[in-house]
Amino acid sequence: MDMKDIIKKVNYYAGESKKRELTEEEKIDRQKYRNMYLERFKAQVKGHLDSIKIVDENEPKYKN
Repeated sequence: MDMKDIIKKVNYYAGESKKRELTEEEKIDRQKYRNMYLERFKAQVKGHLDSIKIVDENEPKYKN
């Protein structure tokens, strides 16, 4: 499932919960989509952090 679709579902359940009490099945489904969102978000952040290269200005640019 695409991140855009997951966000749609999370927002749908958030909106519905403001209008009325969610059923137990809807609460379980809402939690499933929240978990999916968090897992993908964490993976994206980790991917970004893993691609960061730390440069030390005191270290020579070229090592022989």
